Amino acid sequence: MTNETDGDLTLDTSDRDGAVVVKAAGEIDSSNCGALQDLLTDVARRGAPGGLEVDLAAVTFIDSSGLRALIVGQRAMVDAGGALRVTSASESVRRLFEITGLVERLGLPS
Repeated sequence: MTNETDGDLTLDTSDRDGAVVVKAAGEIDSSNCGALQDLLTDVARRGAPGGLEVDLAAVTFIDSSGLRALIVGQRAMVDAGGALRVTSASESVRRLFEITGLVERLGLPS
């Protein structure tokens, strides 16, 4: 398990049943989205046979740069033959995914 903090964002990484789980907490915006994107693309490069799960339950805010970081990570996983899915999201974050049409693309459960 690793733990990174970048401003108002904390990223915890662990393994669960072959999947890499990234738990984000705080705010994801232009000041710290690079840390999330770098982590997701690094996982894709190293490989995650069980996929990459991104838990956003503790994220209180995400802007368009944060969404871009998730999409870049998702593309990197697909290019590496894997999958990225968001396993949970706060109500406000989920609403943003609904507005932008990203619920299905990021595998957010109903």
